[in-house]
Amino acid sequence: MIKREILPQILHWVGKEKILILKGARQVGKTTLLQQVIEDVKKNDTTASIVYLRADDSKNDQYLQSAATLEEYLKRNYDFPLKFAYVFIDEFQTIPNAGLFLKNIFDAHKEELQLIVSGSSSLEITKNTEFLTGRSIDFDISRISFREFFNYENSSDIKIIPISNFEELELFYATYSNSIDLRFKEYLAFGGYPEVITTTQRKDKEVILESIIKTYIEKDIAGFLKIENITGFNNLAKILSDQVGNLVNLSEISTTTTLSRNTAEKYLDVLIGTYVFNIVTPFYRNIRSELTKMPKVYALDIGIRNYFTQSFDSDHRLNGRLIENFVYIELLQQFKKDRIHFYRTIGGAEIDFAIESAEDSIILGEVKYRSKSNIPIAMKNFTVRYPNTTTKKIIFTKETLKKDPEGSVFLPVNLLPFTDISSIV
Repeated sequence: MIKREILPQILHWVGKEKILILKGARQVGKTTLLQQVIEDVKKNDTTASIVYLRADDSKNDQYLQSAATLEEYLKRNYDFPLKFAYVFIDEFQTIPNAGLFLKNIFDAHKEELQLIVSGSSSLEITKNTEFLTGRSIDFDISRISFREFFNYENSSDIKIIPISNFEELELFYATYSNSIDLRFKEYLAFGGYPEVITTTQRKDKEVILESIIKTYIEKDIAGFLKIENITGFNNLAKILSDQVGNLVNLSEISTTTTLSRNTAEKYLDVLIGTYVFNIVTPFYRNIRSELTKMPKVYALDIGIRNYFTQSFDSDHRLNGRLIENFVYIELLQQFKKDRIHFYRTIGGAEIDFAIESAEDSIILGEVKYRSKSNIPIAMKNFTVRYPNTTTKKIIFTKETLKKDPEGSVFLPVNLLPFTDISSIV
């Protein structure tokens, strides 16, 4: 089984008076995590009842109509409220008025049960959790990270290394670089879905990715969100997949897809809300000279991106934009998404990533996937433009690992998953 690094964070809140909400795309392992929490509860609380319900299974509709019907179900089957109950609900966003449903149960019985739920549409989850402020703890469940994948494939338990421990980082890379590079190429082809990772044959991985997309379209897009123009929706996903790392120009996309601008914007919101893509906004302090309101787009799984572009076996897979997308996915493991920006001026100067790591402190990151790399002029100009901002610089390279005299770090892209860059000094 793939060891998920988020599991201890979830377990920390088990048994406390909070609703736990696991959010993430379909088939990223939310149900597996729920089952692991159940196993932990069985070991540590032998007196409690454990209740598991799938909200997208019609046979459970009768129990999930209201707080009263769930309470009646628990009373008749689990000796509730005399026995404490852990109630696990998968795909909870399919419950009508799900947020109010959870609020009513929590407010009435927070001392007699704990609700632990999962959901796969942030659009619906956000709409439904406005009632749960102060009552819930949210966990974003991503696909398998590269470090989790590496540890699974190598039966290891390698922890993240602070970038300030540079000698330890150098020793680690000297020891594991060949193994990391081998796994890196596979991950860049097929991404981080658990079933894809645990499947050995390349063709089978492609079939599974196709199945994941078809299930997503059928259940989330056509079924749950009632989108009718599936062809237009797929075309938008293909265009965005081909443009990862680029600015999103909705007017151009609308023309290319023949979707109206409003429809293209709606579909983009859906692709973001169902954890397929993210957009990254520009960093600016001087809005006159530092362009543009247009965001950049990144896929949240490399395998899904490659499925939409049909580029599993292409040599151009290791191009700069795709490597940049990998870096973005890994940055999300260390920073909240609203802290990650890019920098671009009217004059055309651009820095791939500008990360707000602390107040008046910025980590600048640039992807230079080549044998030799230098500090970009744009990074030097940034420090001149913002003399009162503490600026740290990281160049994400193909294989160079070094620190220059000014403290800038050259870090191999495939070493980033093992490196805590927030500790850069």
